[in-house]
Amino acid sequence: MASATPDKPSVKRTILQSLPIPEFPGWESRLVLFEYPPGVAAPVHNHPVAGTGFVLEGNVASQWEGKEVELYTKGDTFVDWGTTMHLRSENTSQTEWLKFIISYVIKVGQPNVNF
Repeated sequence: MASATPDKPSVKRTILQSLPIPEFPGWESRLVLFEYPPGVAAPVHNHPVAGTGFVLEGNVASQWEGKEVELYTKGDTFVDWGTTMHLRSENTSQTEWLKFIISYVIKVGQPNVNF
């Protein structure tokens, strides 16, 4: 599992869209694109809320605290378990990029990841 160094890129997170939810003041729907360079893994982290995801390209190995390692590939959907510690989130390819999107309903201005 490779981690980011000054000469190696890390995971890129881009908010593609956010939309206020009038029925829930202070909350928004947020769509986030995650891009992992070949062989890169995210550090251990969690999220303030659960989300639903979809793999656009590549393969990911994912493990949440108390759960087995799960493998997802292009076209697969998955659950981001929110406040549970995300122990492993790794691009399993050494040559191809991993790209996936996750949709969250989250408090306005709140980061979608905690390290």
